[in-house]
Amino acid sequence: MIKGIEHIGITVEDPDKAELFFKHTFGAEVLHRVIPFGDESKHILGEKLSPIQGFPPELAMTSVTMLRLAEGPNIEIIGVTPAVSNQSRTIGDSGFNHISIYTDDIAATGERMRQNGATMFEGPNDCFGSEEGEGNQIWFGMTPFGLLIELVSLPSGVKTVSSTQRWIPSKEQ
Repeated sequence: MIKGIEHIGITVEDPDKAELFFKHTFGAEVLHRVIPFGDESKHILGEKLSPIQGFPPELAMTSVTMLRLAEGPNIEIIGVTPAVSNQSRTIGDSGFNHISIYTDDIAATGERMRQNGATMFEGPNDCFGSEEGEGNQIWFGMTPFGLLIELVSLPSGVKTVSSTQRWIPSKEQ
């Protein structure tokens, strides 16, 4: 029954800038706008959303844009009012703390992240443990809106402990 993760939602201080980051850095495409950025007539009050999804009743949803990013899950950029402050996450934080984007050229993708305002940590770094293999690397960066992104390249594959294989994009892409 379960097919996989359909989308990941990210609430940010400036949804327009976040959208541009994903478009310019990773080639993301806008699929649709549930609530167009800047169209106040389409805002949805928190009171209406609270019983449906637990949205804080004192806020309003001001924009929702769905982006397509290659083969992985879609990315939903959400804006609210009053505006939230971007909060940088680390991999040591409890709960959702980063997304990982597969790339065939980790150095070039990391440089594109840097050119679009991300702070890149030390890297790229060789993978270890069950992800170790020739050419397997990771590199972390922090976006201007506080999202930790792990770039990953696994040309040698990974060792698993089950018959189910980890999803890695096909080489034909």
